Amino acid sequence: MSDLFNVTNGVRQGGILSPYLFNVYLDDLSTELNSIRVGCIMGEMIINHILYADDLVLISPSTRGLDTLIKCCEKYGIEHNIIFNVNKCAVMHFKSDSIAKFKVPDFILNGETIELVTEFKYLGHILTSNMKDDKDIERQRRKLFIQGNTLIRKFYMCTFEVKIELFRSYCSAMYTPHLWTKYSVTAIRKLYTAYHNSLKILIGVSKREETSPLCVSLNVKLYILVVNLYGPMYILFMY
Repeated sequence: MSDLFNVTNGVRQGGILSPYLFNVYLDDLSTELNSIRVGCIMGEMIINHILYADDLVLISPSTRGLDTLIKCCEKYGIEHNIIFNVNKCAVMHFKSDSIAKFKVPDFILNGETIELVTEFKYLGHILTSNMKDDKDIERQRRKLFIQGNTLIRKFYMCTFEVKIELFRSYCSAMYTPHLWTKYSVTAIRKLYTAYHNSLKILIGVSKREETSPLCVSLNVKLYILVVNLYGPMYILFMY
């Protein structure tokens, strides 16, 4: 066995071993958080944290509960020589429009105040404190424009069949549309317009071409699964 040495570099993001090391290293923390019995009740379970890739999310329906979870992580970090980067952490208070304004107290981690935000991108999905999805729909619309323009610019000499297959592969598959539950008609209409116009420009038809018959004839469809999520909660994002 070697002598003790200091670790100055973390694992590479996207490395093969990174998720395994993350899961092993934080497994005891997950056990400790579960033992606190503070969190949101889902069925017969109490959920107070989510571990995915290299992210840790703490969830609590109360400020006191979230503070307890933060202190648990802070204690674990001291015991295992883990320094949580406060600059990459954020607190978000989820609330509906019907709930009166509430003064969210400061949350402290390692002696520093964690930033309170109204918007946060988690695993590529934009979350907002009012639980509206317009900003994430706009993210998808911008991404769709980029993908559509790339196909139009780079594959304009391809056959009609190849263009349709490329459009199905790169534009029809959208990220997290099944999470959209609260959005404006304007936001979703802009997304549909971007989707349809990208298809029409790619295959060389007029934007005035009727959309529904065109999509049906080409077997190109857009699916959006709507689900319902209720209840305000606090979430802390940690890296």
